[in-house]
Amino acid sequence: MALIPNKFGNNDSKSPNDEPNLTSSALLSYVVEKVRTAREARDAQFEKRWAEYTRLWRGFYKDSDSTTASERSKLISPATQQAVEMTASEMEEATFGRTAWFDVQDDIADEQKDDAAAYRDQLLEDFELAGAMDGITDTYLLGCVYGTGISKLNVGLKRQRHFDGTAEDKFIVTVEAVRPDEFVIDPTATSIDAAQFVAHEVIKPKHGIKSKQAQGVYRKGRVDSYTGVKRANPDGLSSDSQDPAADGVLVTEFFGLVPAVLLPDAADDNFGMVEAIVTIANEQTILRAVESPFTNQDRPFVSYQHDSIPGEFWGRGVVEKGYNPQKALDAELRARIDALGLMSAPMMGADITRMPRNPDLRTKPGKFFLTRGRPSEIIEPISFNAPALSATFQNAGDLERMVSMATGAMDSAMPVAGNRRNETSGGMSQMNSAFLKRSKRTMRRVEKYLDTIVRRSLWRFMQFDGQRYPQDMKFIVNSTMGLMAREVENQQLVQMLGFVPDNSPAQNIIIQALFENTNSADKLTLKEAIKQMNAPPSEEEKQLQQMKQQIEMEMMKQQLREQTAKADKLEAESVFTMERAKHTAIVADLEDDKVDIAAANAATGAEKARQTARQNDVAIAKVAVENKKINSAKAQ
Repeated sequence: MALIPNKFGNNDSKSPNDEPNLTSSALLSYVVEKVRTAREARDAQFEKRWAEYTRLWRGFYKDSDSTTASERSKLISPATQQAVEMTASEMEEATFGRTAWFDVQDDIADEQKDDAAAYRDQLLEDFELAGAMDGITDTYLLGCVYGTGISKLNVGLKRQRHFDGTAEDKFIVTVEAVRPDEFVIDPTATSIDAAQFVAHEVIKPKHGIKSKQAQGVYRKGRVDSYTGVKRANPDGLSSDSQDPAADGVLVTEFFGLVPAVLLPDAADDNFGMVEAIVTIANEQTILRAVESPFTNQDRPFVSYQHDSIPGEFWGRGVVEKGYNPQKALDAELRARIDALGLMSAPMMGADITRMPRNPDLRTKPGKFFLTRGRPSEIIEPISFNAPALSATFQNAGDLERMVSMATGAMDSAMPVAGNRRNETSGGMSQMNSAFLKRSKRTMRRVEKYLDTIVRRSLWRFMQFDGQRYPQDMKFIVNSTMGLMAREVENQQLVQMLGFVPDNSPAQNIIIQALFENTNSADKLTLKEAIKQMNAPPSEEEKQLQQMKQQIEMEMMKQQLREQTAKADKLEAESVFTMERAKHTAIVADLEDDKVDIAAANAATGAEKARQTARQNDVAIAKVAVENKKINSAKAQ
């Protein structure tokens, strides 16, 4: 809070140890009386309940938590602890399950839409630097336990050191989770903005107070250690007073309306009241009193109710929902443990008239009992019936189921009614959707809580870091439920994309809508790429496009000429091949004719040879006949 000046500072001529003036005394009395009255009204209704809720959540036992007067066991079932942890983790996953866990959009009238995405990325980086997510998750946890989650937005400078050895002071907004027993609100109010005042009471180290006094944030003066009754005592187990050795100071930060006459140089607004910030140490010393420096006069607290109670500021949490089945479950388990104790530790009954004086009836191995007569007639064990194991386990299981029914919590790591859907990513998505469905009322309040966190943080950055964030920016915040609604819309757009033709105007519109709705951390880069794709070309780009088209046309003509020449060559080669085949066929026919003629000539020669041979045979026969005739003639 170093950026907020102190009107009750050290610029006057008085010594730092002087008594405060009448104005500061009246302001001190006014603020302390308001805070005390509101605190007493809060504690009268919630102090004991919150203390027991804390013990059930953390597993602490107190004698007043016993369900019956005869209970000896101090066992506390972890059913409520599991319900709180599962609900808080599911809320954390629903919020931070994506890189960009919120989105910022310009209002409809702003034509420059891309700057909002850049500011969103910048704000995500600043939240990461300040550890804002840790404060939000702690707020979820406190909301589950006590029914109301409260966060405080602190502004200040953080020394950021670089690797090259340089350093710079950077403005940051941190998110601090506030315990409900440290928060005081006007008892008649149902919201922080509608209350006349709110206050944050917490014990802080004295050295931190002195450091802020040295920096000029707080008024200089003596501040003693706080020794009064503790304000932060939800478990009901710690001591009732602050240990002086702890060297702590009770700091009360008051944010609300005070009479303008009690604040120097304050403007007279709201029927003589002015929005102020007053810081008090130990309910005795004003450390700071200033008019609210924030531009919109908003208070740096944001809250949500885990389950709303109409007409009340304080809500209903997971522990309160599962309180009755948790108490019944504890009674069931403690009764069983007590019964086992009665069974395992032997008890004896004896005739006192026949026992020695002052007998020790405690049992142990090797124990020796002195009796006046037979021990079996004087001493006998006392036994109890064993509890029914099956009935006990069945009752405990039913009571655990009742806790789950009351709180709406479900362990995603355990099978659900024999269903194995939690073993796949799709099944886990369905279970996450089921959590959102049954916790929609809570998540809607969380949506409003996150929107307020982001909106007021942006207001702080616009006011105190105007160089990085423009002060005239109007914006719309989407987170959690809004982001999930976008995811559903994107699924529908993707389905529509399959029904439109490529490169059509409708396809471009759907693609632009998809990138506009995306929650990706690279949203700005994607939108810029789409914008460049759809942007009209410049004159140079047109000339380059024309030259490119001319070159492409010349290349196409050259390719066409080459293809024509290649086709002509192929056609000529085809004709030549065909003619050559015809020539080859003719030559083959001629060769066949020659073979046929040669065969015919050979057959004719053979026939002539046969005829010549027959003629020779005839001639020889004639010669033989003639010789025979001659021989016959000679013989005669």
